[in-house]
Amino acid sequence: MTPYEAIISKRDTRAYSDEPIPDEILRRVLQAARMAGSSKNQEVNRLIVIRDRAVKEAASGAGDFASWIPTADVVIGIASPLESHRMFDVGRMAQNMMVAAHAEGLASCPVTLHRQQQARSAVGLPEDWDMTMIVTMGWPAPDAPTNPLQRTRVPLEDLVRYDHWS
Repeated sequence: MTPYEAIISKRDTRAYSDEPIPDEILRRVLQAARMAGSSKNQEVNRLIVIRDRAVKEAASGAGDFASWIPTADVVIGIASPLESHRMFDVGRMAQNMMVAAHAEGLASCPVTLHRQQQARSAVGLPEDWDMTMIVTMGWPAPDAPTNPLQRTRVPLEDLVRYDHWS
């Protein structure tokens, strides 16, 4: 699969099998996050790999529409210090992980955590850190239902403007 094919064919998936992700594949996914660009090259974000079901359940309580989080084999939290919160860098790390996971045959989905005190408590983060996004990951469930929210994308001609709005 080429990088372009991985990007255009990746879909967010919330249904996973029970098969564990091998450590060598997880390491490649984590390395992809590590290689994401960082504002001013400061690399302030940290990753928290969550495999413990109780911790996944606690983290799921920090998000809206997040009850399915514990079904993922791995949940990767992206933590940021409050003093230098760089959401753009968080998104870049998440996207790198998800594209790398997809190229390995894994399914993934980004999840916003809305209640930071619960998120901190779930993983033991200090008060001066946030974990506003996690990425769930696992092998796709063979009988996963088709996503009822799937839609066709906006045509490129409607999405892109050149030089000016009109």
